[in-house]
Amino acid sequence: MRDMVKRIVLVIFVLLVLTAVSGYFYMQKHPLDEKASVNKTMNITGSKVSK
Repeated sequence: MRDMVKRIVLVIFVLLVLTAVSGYFYMQKHPLDEKASVNKTMNITGSKVSK
């Protein structure tokens, strides 16, 4: 029983590491476009802010 719990924890840890590494490389290839997030920002009146 204890060995099975250790194996499950190890598998979850490995999956988390793989997800983090693949996400890191994805963000290196596809950085967040700051202009798109600025254009989606709304000001107080509700109209889109254009920069």
